[in-house]
Amino acid sequence: MEANKIRRGFADIPQGQIHYRCAGLNHTGKRPLIMLHGEPASSYVLEPTIEALGQYRPVYAPDTLGAGDSSPLHVETLEVQDLAEIAFSAIKALGFEDFDLYGTYTGGHIATELALAHSDHINALVLDEAGLIPDEDIPDLVANYVPDLSIDTHGHQFYRLFQWVRDQYIYFPWYARDKDHWRNMDLPQPEVLFRKTMEVLKGKDSMPVIFAAVFRHDLRTALAQLNLPTLATAEEAEIVPSATLLDMPFREAVSAPKEYVTEKAKRITEFLDAQS
Repeated sequence: MEANKIRRGFADIPQGQIHYRCAGLNHTGKRPLIMLHGEPASSYVLEPTIEALGQYRPVYAPDTLGAGDSSPLHVETLEVQDLAEIAFSAIKALGFEDFDLYGTYTGGHIATELALAHSDHINALVLDEAGLIPDEDIPDLVANYVPDLSIDTHGHQFYRLFQWVRDQYIYFPWYARDKDHWRNMDLPQPEVLFRKTMEVLKGKDSMPVIFAAVFRHDLRTALAQLNLPTLATAEEAEIVPSATLLDMPFREAVSAPKEYVTEKAKRITEFLDAQS
């Protein structure tokens, strides 16, 4: 198997097992990059970027506890800070004390809190669209963002979740189906929509808990407190002290052109190498 091809494994933590994807394991002398995915779904959505970055360094992308193939959550409420500590437990279980960190959307929230709590273990941070939400939008998102997750004998849950995954590419929020909320972006290929829906189904019971934690999280205040070398997309770069701008519009890796993924991996690598 090529060294930068994706492999999988599990790490044991007190709350259960964390599933992860990894690549670039032949780069034994390089600092590992830990990649935290967005919700919903799993580290599946990062696969092309994991593989591209695996050409330069070891890369590990865990599934959030409760998502993908990681163990389910066994709590009804938690905070982003709790998810950060769970992620740190997984990183330690993998044997890493010194690492670089990447986060996108939910993973961006978690990575920010992880960087604040454990900056002595993190060399540099990459925030690839952490998902800043206007305060006035949060009550509506809390009330409506998670779809109907009930299961019935007719299989309606499969169609509802497939439609939900699809509509997030068309509108934000997905239920505001009008021109003011149109995202003006291409739909992924059907295979991507199908696979992402399957990943969402694995973690459907944890989605309300994780989304509620993210919507409660004060990301702006957390970003302003960061003191690590940080590469960030536009909105975050305006808040993080002395951030370097990742000057690329965000595209989800599994639905982005290969050229986009290759260029983003190159820019991330150049930034991280400059911090070594």
